[in-house]
This record gives sequence, C-alpha cells and structure tokens, in this order.
Amino acid sequence: MAIIIFVLALSVLVLVHEFGHFYAAKKTGVKVEEFGLGLPPRIIGKKIGETVYSLNWLPIGGFCKLYGEDGDGKGTEAFNHKKPWQKLLIVLGGVLMNLVLAVVIFSVVYGITGVPKETDKVKVIGVAPNSPAEKVGLKEDDWISKVDNIVVKKPEELTNQVAIDKGKQANLLVVDKNGNEKNVTVDVRENPPSGEGSMGVAISNTDMVKLPWYRFYEGIGAGFKEAYFWGKIIGGGVISMIGGLFMGHVQKDVSGPIGMFQATSAIEKSQGLLAVIHFFGVVSVNLAIVNILPFPALDGGRIWFVVYEMLTRKRANQKVEIIANNIGMLLLLGLILVITVGDIMRLATGK
Repeated sequence: MAIIIFVLALSVLVLVHEFGHFYAAKKTGVKVEEFGLGLPPRIIGKKIGETVYSLNWLPIGGFCKLYGEDGDGKGTEAFNHKKPWQKLLIVLGGVLMNLVLAVVIFSVVYGITGVPKETDKVKVIGVAPNSPAEKVGLKEDDWISKVDNIVVKKPEELTNQVAIDKGKQANLLVVDKNGNEKNVTVDVRENPPSGEGSMGVAISNTDMVKLPWYRFYEGIGAGFKEAYFWGKIIGGGVISMIGGLFMGHVQKDVSGPIGMFQATSAIEKSQGLLAVIHFFGVVSVNLAIVNILPFPALDGGRIWFVVYEMLTRKRANQKVEIIANNIGMLLLLGLILVITVGDIMRLATGK
C-alpha cells in the first residue's frame, strides 16, 4: 500500500509541475508536441489537436515536450522563436504550479484538522519512548500549565524553568485533554539523548482550532503561511547542502527517492493518510525550490539563458545551451546516484 501511495503522490507532483509548463505554453502559443503520463517507453498515445497525450511504462511523473525547446523550431509556434517574457512564463510555469499545489494541500489539510492558533498554554505534542516524561504518564495533547508552581505560557518559558532543575526533579501541573488536572514529579536529565530534551517531550503553544465552513478563507491563509514557512526552511537547507557539496560531502539528512519512500511509509503507519498528504505538500515546495536553482538542466538554469536574451536582446547560442543542459543533467543524475547510495547504506545499517 505504501509503495502505491508513494508512486501516485510523486507522479501527481511531477505531473502538476509539467502541467504548469503545458498551460503556460498553450497560453503563449507554443506548440506542445507531447504531454505524457509516466516516462517512456510509450504504452499508448492519442493525438488531440496538435498534441499527443501518452501513457508510458515507467509510472513516475510525466513530461511536456515543447516544439522548438531544443532550438530547432521554426515559425510562431516554436519555443525558441518566442519573446523572452513568454519563455520566462513557460519556464516558471512548473515552479508556480508546485507552489499552488502546496498551498492547496496545506489549505485542505487545515480545513479538515483545523487551523493552528497560538495559545497561552504549553502543549505536549510528542513523548519519547522510555523518557522520564513517559515514565510519569505524560501523553500527547496534555497541557503543562505550571513548573514548580510557576505559570508557563510559552515553550521557552517551560524550557528555561525546567533547566533550573537539571539533575534533579521538576514538579509539573498537567491538564489532560478532558480538562482534568494532575501533579507529576519528573526527573530532569542533565545529558539527554540527542533531540529529546531533558524530560523527553516535544512541546508547542499552538492548538488546532476547527473552523466553520464560512471561515474557509482562514484555512487558505494558513496554507499560504505554511508554504512560506517550508519555503524558508527548505531554501536554507538547499543553500547548506550546496555549500557542503563544494566542501566535498553530502549531508546525512539529504534523501533521494528511497529515503522519501521510507518517510512516506513511516508517516502513513504512525500518523495516517492525512499526514502523508501534508508531507507531499512539503515535497511540492521542495520540488519548486530545487527547480528554481540556477543550475543547467533545471528550470532555474534555463531562466539564466532567458535573462541573457532579455539583457542582450540576442538569443543565447543554442549549441552552448544544449551542451550546458546535457552536462547539468549528467551531474544531476550523478548526484541522485550518490544520494541513493547513501539512502541504501542508511537502510542497510539502520542509521
């Protein structure tokens, strides 16, 4: 089941990206030679108008083949004969559609689960196995209102107060999701495992608030905020990854298709289908950001050639562009191979 969900979700992301190119091409008068579901070899194809719509054997993603994108087109329907601003719209179409898809996914998820709202309480959103918090019965959705009889309203207030008790015990006033209060005494570790914290809890001061249907716009607003949030996180991660590549190493937290499948499977088992959908909203933002990088073979690389044409009012040398894109594609495939090997090694070693 997990593999089916993964393949379908990844195919939708890539198809939406390619549809962005397709739609922009149609609107600017560029002939689309083929729009394919899956990757060749072709199973079946049907020509409707000027475009062949095909179903292909490799069930991952899709493609949009534009007339003249390799520089050999003639006439007004050729991509290479369009004005720079029209080319820019076509190239950016895929990136924009992935961002739109991410906003739609986040908006739908928030429409179902509720919109995150800041509160004046600290909520437990995760408890580490075998941690001091688990041993005293703390659970997800519990609220911690006091530490050592001092009111805490924000996560940093709780963290600072608990830090005073490192190596000792902290007295907590906890309110469960039904509103029942209880006092617990929890050990505060001096040297907790990485990522767990001294008590072994993940905390937040936000709660999911269900919205009536007529306030649907708040869910859409939350979707935009979520896309922006992940855009900043992923953008920073990509910059860090590129810096690491120049230093000769690939970051451990960079994953390829195998790593994504593992994440999809784990999220589906532990949190359900809705969490998987949210995860692929994040992946859609990631796809948009990666594609806008100024690297040959990516949309961002093609943008550089369009910008050159805008500034000089001369077309870039088609042979140079094709060579650059081919070299870029080889480098990307090499990087994907390195990342995939890393995924396999992590899978084999369990690290």
